[in-house]
Amino acid sequence: MFAVDVYTCYALAGAGSLVGLGLILLVRAEQPRMRQALLLYRLAFLCLSAFLVVLVTPPEDMGAALRQSTAVCAMGATLLAWAFRQLNGQQTPVSVGLFITLGIGALLWGGGAYASDQAYAIIIAAVFSCIAVGTLVDQGFAILGSPQRRGSEVALLMVAALFAIDWLIILVHAFHWEGPYPEHLLFAPDWLLSASAVGIALLPLSVASVVFAIVNDRLNHQLRLRALSDDLTGALSRRGLRERGAQLLAGQPAGGAGAAVLMLDVDHFKAINDRHGHLVGDEVLRHLTQVLRDHLRDDALLARYGGEEFTVVLPLRSRDDAEAVAERLRQVVEAHPCDASVGRIRVTVSIGVAFHRAPHPLEEVLSRADVHLYEAKQAGRNCVICEPVGG
Repeated sequence: MFAVDVYTCYALAGAGSLVGLGLILLVRAEQPRMRQALLLYRLAFLCLSAFLVVLVTPPEDMGAALRQSTAVCAMGATLLAWAFRQLNGQQTPVSVGLFITLGIGALLWGGGAYASDQAYAIIIAAVFSCIAVGTLVDQGFAILGSPQRRGSEVALLMVAALFAIDWLIILVHAFHWEGPYPEHLLFAPDWLLSASAVGIALLPLSVASVVFAIVNDRLNHQLRLRALSDDLTGALSRRGLRERGAQLLAGQPAGGAGAAVLMLDVDHFKAINDRHGHLVGDEVLRHLTQVLRDHLRDDALLARYGGEEFTVVLPLRSRDDAEAVAERLRQVVEAHPCDASVGRIRVTVSIGVAFHRAPHPLEEVLSRADVHLYEAKQAGRNCVICEPVGG
């Protein structure tokens, strides 16, 4: 009775894999990293559909067919682990990923031909245990360590944890197996066999559903970021600055140093446009954005406020930091001319600095920073004017 149940569950797992493949085929992504992850997911579910072999194999050939399909399914599980890493930005060299995937497939395919029944059971359980535990640990650090973790990602960890526990129990039991050889290859104790079979049946569709939710969350997040970003430079737009900047200021601890707002303006930008054209002016703005990003802390916000004017919202460790950071940015911009299509163009900026004082809104701080920016322009450009610390 159990054997029939297990084979039925294998068939359901294969069918669930095809449904999962269909779900992932519905998703489209623009980012290369996301496209690569989706390709790996599709290949993984295609491999996992090898469970369907139970529907077309005569009973007398079932043992050999299951060993071969298990090798293919193990490759599918490895591809899933690879895809999870790719989706989270954890780069795995293609050569390494292929070596591990094909190596696991070859190990189980060869083991199925030459290993004893118990040895093969141990190999299968060890391989799937390693994949499950490795995925749980690897993704656990990546997901739980992220301040922006989503419920769908936590659900993925729960699925991996259940799968890991299941296969670890099977691995331990396989070392002490004394009963008749089960052709379905699940060397599980009676109390776990039904649960393991049902788990295998539900796993592909469960993973596909969670992956589909994760990918949709990521795509929605990208769309939201795009709505808050400047199309030309990729910095925050004015709308993004208002939303993210207000959140940053509201999150500053009471009694801390607070935050500073820097308003930057490209000196003589109109002359650059008049001399070289607006396309070259766009190159200068993109160049400036990259230079600023490269030299700002990760907790700072960078926005294109309008035209050639940029804004930085900077959490402070001390009030004295603001002017030092502004002066460093001014020097860095001056030291990195823009290698534009028409040649090298010298770029300098004028900077005005103001401090946020609760409960004043961001707009009020921007206004004061803009006043100091105007003063920097009047002082001859390529300089920093900072609001007095107690001002």
